[in-house]
Amino acid sequence: MDKKGPYMIKDIKKMGQGVQVWGKFLITEKNSRKTKDGREVINLKISDSSGEIDVVVWENCQIGGSIETGKVIGILGDTGSYNNRIQLTAKKLKVLDEDPAPYLRTPAVSIDNLKNKFDNIINTVQDIYLKELLALVFTGETREKFFKAPAARKIHHNYAGGLLEHTVRVAELCLEASRIYPQLNRDLLITGALLHDIGKMKEYEIKVLPEYTVSGRLIGHIVLGHQMVEEALRLLEQKRPDMPEELKNMIKHMILSHHGNLEYGSPVKPLFPEAMLLHMMDNLDAKMYVFINKIDEEEEGEGFFTSYDPFFEQYFFKYRY
Repeated sequence: MDKKGPYMIKDIKKMGQGVQVWGKFLITEKNSRKTKDGREVINLKISDSSGEIDVVVWENCQIGGSIETGKVIGILGDTGSYNNRIQLTAKKLKVLDEDPAPYLRTPAVSIDNLKNKFDNIINTVQDIYLKELLALVFTGETREKFFKAPAARKIHHNYAGGLLEHTVRVAELCLEASRIYPQLNRDLLITGALLHDIGKMKEYEIKVLPEYTVSGRLIGHIVLGHQMVEEALRLLEQKRPDMPEELKNMIKHMILSHHGNLEYGSPVKPLFPEAMLLHMMDNLDAKMYVFINKIDEEEEGEGFFTSYDPFFEQYFFKYRY
């Protein structure tokens, strides 16, 4: 059956099945392989600011330029379905000399809005030690780098401003939980929420897409964050030598334990209520991001279920009532 089109696509999320399309997108992932019968094939992930889609490039595709991650391409191809997910089979592909910025994902809320939320949350902290610790950490160059950093390379909030978005969301979840559990130390909980992923600003760097730094790959954000907070605590001690050692250790423990289990990268498990709640709210926001975005991106695909998600090792049910 002849495919309809070609149609120009400006929003990758709205790409339908069974049509020929063309548009400009960013290459976010590239894998080359050979099929069992010896044919060369390139599998790509391409994106715009609305989402991401899989592309298969066979030997008969007309290619102009060198296909590389982080490059903008113009592409003509046919849409179909593979594993319950829309897939584009490329017919023509050309690498373009264009700024990738318009094709990158951004936070759902504007950066300025997130900055205001972040500052408002900090201003709710009343404990003098914790308030001054946050002021020491989030100042000058560190503050600006934090606002621009991604929260991950792939899984969740993996774009400039993603760390700020994730941190604000975790802090907001902790604020709500502190109203339900008044036994918790609210200021300690919020301080832990704001600091828990601080090491990610040293773990990743953004060229076009998030990449590991050398220290990020060798050490990881949990230890890097612990080091950053230890340094800030040493500075704070000069002004506040009476700050309880137990409080210092609780803050550091919340950073070290926020992944919950040893097999997920934390050297210790959460050992007090605020640390456990922080771990759960961090985990909740990361997982809800994946659920919501995967269902949203694959809304146009066939059937009631998304494609298989290797991180969760499951399919997601797409129907929304």
